[in-house]
Amino acid sequence: MSFDTFPAGGLPPAPKALHAGNGRVADYGRYQGRIADLSTAAWDGAGGLFSRRRLQRKGWMYFGAFTPRYMVGYAVADAGLMASAFVYVYDRQTKQLAEHKATVPFGFAREFAPSPDSAWELKNGSRHWQAQAADGGWDVSFQAPGLKLEMRFRDAGPGMTAIASSPGRPFHHTWKLCALPVSLVLEVDGQRSEQQASGTLDFTLGYPPRHTDWNWASLDGLTDDGQRIGVNLVAHFMNGHENALWLGDRLLPLAQAVFQYDPAQLLQPWRVHTADGLLDVTFMPEGERREDISVGLLASRFTQPFGRFSGTLRTAQGVKKIEGFGVVEQHHAVW
Repeated sequence: MSFDTFPAGGLPPAPKALHAGNGRVADYGRYQGRIADLSTAAWDGAGGLFSRRRLQRKGWMYFGAFTPRYMVGYAVADAGLMASAFVYVYDRQTKQLAEHKATVPFGFAREFAPSPDSAWELKNGSRHWQAQAADGGWDVSFQAPGLKLEMRFRDAGPGMTAIASSPGRPFHHTWKLCALPVSLVLEVDGQRSEQQASGTLDFTLGYPPRHTDWNWASLDGLTDDGQRIGVNLVAHFMNGHENALWLGDRLLPLAQAVFQYDPAQLLQPWRVHTADGLLDVTFMPEGERREDISVGLLASRFTQPFGRFSGTLRTAQGVKKIEGFGVVEQHHAVW
């Protein structure tokens, strides 16, 4: 298989709405672009404590930004019964990791409607997360003693939408953008730095299975001939629908992802490749962000190594060497 086999545009356009009428969700699959109408009212019920909105619906925004010196991970999540957020900054020069996290019961109002255009905000003591659409992109910030962060993500294309089945629940859905230009301003322990970065956006809204496991890789870098490349891969979840490649101005589907690593030694190298033979990379972790949460009915065991990758990409023009930065992930959740 090569990129010559892909149809023009790579992927069909996204449906206009999640709800397709008569209680049905839009067709499962992988699409180019965003779904304009993300209303989940048809499935959520009245929003009370035992409604789907509180017990099953999950939504989050994740932003990652990478420079040769810094790696930044940032997320705000509405998990129904609770809200959570984290941010970390890893300095590859000093090998120092700055991290903050929070869990807030009922942190988002009953009527909160998650979307990439929503204002995502969570406060916990002196820590303050904010992310919202602005000027054709997203403004993202965090403030706490010892760490201030501002990121301006600029939209770089239609992105990739995936909709998949969710056993016993309505569906699961995600929209992702990779290889985005990012302006990054950091202040760590009073030391200010301004950087131009590349980054990733992950918006997810759906009803994941009660017990959910996944591996994830989000990679951003360059080919050996200077083309920007972004990669999003998931295994054990979403039926492979969200596996995609950003190459220059093209968005292309990838086949099932295979993650080979030692779960007991997550900071050892990972091999990540696709069943179609197009992508094969080695990921070299330089650090990790991990968290175990157990709150009532909910639990999450999450480990996100961050670091460098290198490998090969097979294209119609031949095999290209690729390298860059990114994250991989091992996650188990009880939603």
